[in-house]
This record gives sequence, structure tokens and C-alpha cells, in this order.
Amino acid sequence: MVPQQAVYTFEGPSVLYVHPSLAAAEDYFEAIDLENDEYVFFGQDGTVIQPKVEDGRVVLTATLEQRADKLRQRLRTYLDHSGESNLALADDAAYLARLLLDRERECQKSRWLSRLSGILARRRTG
Repeated sequence: MVPQQAVYTFEGPSVLYVHPSLAAAEDYFEAIDLENDEYVFFGQDGTVIQPKVEDGRVVLTATLEQRADKLRQRLRTYLDHSGESNLALADDAAYLARLLLDRERECQKSRWLSRLSGILARRRTG
């Protein structure tokens, strides 16, 4: 069984999307998102991922091309633009993917708890 790899998607130097798998990234993006060819996709190991649209669906295919150096460079640029002082995080793309995915889960959990608290507060007062 092939281990699941995170997918990094860059939109310019300062916007980064991280998904836990190719399937998750395919589900996230819409065909219209790819029309302007503004996204660059990499696997966490530097595998170049080729996007295309088939029957209105986004299909991401891992190629044989390995560009770990280019991935590292793009990650450093993103980290620099986002104000991260530890640019060495770009040297371990697998670790950085886990870190960013964990942060996103925590943010979602926090937003969910905040909404739940608001609902409960309204029920008590209403």
C-alpha cells in the first residue's frame, strides 16, 4: 500500500492550501479554479502534480517529475510572506504539512465550539 501524501497547492507567493491527500485536494478545488492556471501543485515529497479537468471534475495526477528543491523554495517564500521566522520548516515538507493541517483542524474546532457556545447562550436567554 502506498502511503498517503499531503498535497501542497500554491496560488502565488503568499497563498498556500494543504490537503491530506490527492482526493481531498480534488474535492476542494472546482473546475473553474483551474481555468486561469494560477495554481501549482506538489506532493509533500516534491512530486509535481498535474491538474486537469475531466467531465467538469478536477483530477490531480502525480507525475514522475521530482522537484523537492522547487517545493522547498516555494515553502520558504510562503513562510517568509506569512511572517514565520523559522524558514527551516520548509526543509521538512512532511512535518510542515502535518503542522499546517493540525493548525487548520484546531481552527475549525475552535470555530465550531464558538458557534456551539453562541447557540447554547441564546437558548439560555431566549
